[in-house]
Amino acid sequence: MSRPLALRLALRELRGGLTGLRLLAVCLILGVAALAGVGSLASAINAGLSERGQLLLGGDAEARLSSRFATAEELG
Repeated sequence: MSRPLALRLALRELRGGLTGLRLLAVCLILGVAALAGVGSLASAINAGLSERGQLLLGGDAEARLSSRFATAEELG
């Protein structure tokens, strides 16, 4: 029975030194952290838009006329 491919590749990297394996681990950690950060940011934006979407788009804005029409005396 042969060892799994991932284990064989990891052992080959260990024989060559730990620097290559460390670089691989750092790249994996950075990649996972970047994906998690983007996913978290996207879900926060979606939650904010669903909560305050109408306010942000002006759906809750209202306009009122605070003046009156001019009388004939005022017009002329």
